[in-house]
Amino acid sequence: MKMYEGFDIWAFLLGLPLGLVIWAIVWFFVRKKGKKERMFDERYTNLHRHARSISWKVMTGAILIAWIIVMIVEGAKLAFFILTALWVIHMLSWVIGAAIVNKHH
Repeated sequence: MKMYEGFDIWAFLLGLPLGLVIWAIVWFFVRKKGKKERMFDERYTNLHRHARSISWKVMTGAILIAWIIVMIVEGAKLAFFILTALWVIHMLSWVIGAAIVNKHH
């Protein structure tokens, strides 16, 4: 028995771009309305910057915990290397982001 027996890959591959297009349209109109109503002021920017910072720290911890669990349960198999790649990308994005912000200030 296949693991993904009931999964229709073609429906997924068609539905994913459609979902992204719908999301982009909704995002565009919400953003346009928000700019007219001045919803994206300095307070909004600072609040979301702080929220992203907290989210980044939580994600760092979650990746480390998942990395340890995968290493104990699976060993050095595919899941370990995928999590290692995610960790490297996660940390590189921080380094690059910090360099960009420091360059602008």
